[in-house]
Amino acid sequence: MKQQINFKQLKTDTALVGQTVTLQGWVRTVRESNAGITFLALYDGSDLAGIQAVVPNTLANYDAVKHLSSGAAVAVSGTLVESQGKGQSVEVQAENVCIVGGVEHPESYPVQPKRHTMTFLRSVAHLRPRTNVIAATTRIRHAVSQAIHRFMDENGFFWIHTPIITASDCEGAGDLFRVSTLDMLNPPKTTTGAIDFTEDFFAQET
Repeated sequence: MKQQINFKQLKTDTALVGQTVTLQGWVRTVRESNAGITFLALYDGSDLAGIQAVVPNTLANYDAVKHLSSGAAVAVSGTLVESQGKGQSVEVQAENVCIVGGVEHPESYPVQPKRHTMTFLRSVAHLRPRTNVIAATTRIRHAVSQAIHRFMDENGFFWIHTPIITASDCEGAGDLFRVSTLDMLNPPKTTTGAIDFTEDFFAQET
């Protein structure tokens, strides 16, 4: 029976070894072997290291598979087996590779399998979550936030969303309410007789 499970579960659930599974994710690297097989390093966001799919040249679309590039989206079905390679516990012996979406211009794909500066990653915000540095930062932030919320909850605090007071007037929303610390019945005046908003909290009319 085919099971669609994220990569993290595949690595931790030993009962899945020997089962037919389906990997859905993006290609990180492609390596072709002289032995007539291609190794696809895949990731789906659930695990930093990802998982390897071993694709034999007997597949009907093998030529298209070996020409995949970083960023391509694929669905790989096959048997989960213990890996004989170093640095990984399991891998998938592919029996079918469905190319969900390729990369139109592989040579200019921004997130190549190499180190990128944070300055560069800010320019490709839609792709940077696929990098390990952003994925690791997200996990740290998640763990810290969870710990803080858990501590506060266990000590009787409530989490609420408080209103944000700002001087920004976006799309006319500032016309609905006025926030001021001045006494509008007896406001300070300028020499011309107008209300002196420089003495207000925001030092301007809101």
